[in-house]
Amino acid sequence: MNLNPRTLVIVLHDIAVAALAWLGAYWLRFNLDVPAEYRAAAFSTLSWVVPLQAVVFWRFGLYRGIWRFASLPDLKRIVIAVGVAALLIPVVLILFRVQTVVPRSVLILDPLLLVILMGGSRLAYRAWKEHRLAGVLRPDSKPVLVAGAGSAADFLLREL
Repeated sequence: MNLNPRTLVIVLHDIAVAALAWLGAYWLRFNLDVPAEYRAAAFSTLSWVVPLQAVVFWRFGLYRGIWRFASLPDLKRIVIAVGVAALLIPVVLILFRVQTVVPRSVLILDPLLLVILMGGSRLAYRAWKEHRLAGVLRPDSKPVLVAGAGSAADFLLREL
């Protein structure tokens, strides 16, 4: 398997987002103040949850496409992969007899946060690459269409 640097960055991003979503679910569950015993449970289960989610994401082909061209089928794959991972998390925690209590609300909040963070980051990247944010950042700008190809058109676009 050949893993290029861009794909590696995306995989690392999704792993970080998965950890953030899991901890964020605990944070939201306990109204921004996680008790010490649940904080320990959150971090101990993190070592089970994040690798499981990473494997599911890889198996569902979330890293085949390029973020610049993220579309609705990609979002659908994210939702399905996150859903499957959400169903597998309690199964794995019970199967391997992980001795921590995970609140049911965390099992519901985690996939919601994960879809928002993964889908949102891909959407934001696509909007940034397509310069969709230019209208927000510079409202007086106007879109330009350059007919033609070659180095002259490329040079003109860079100068504009």
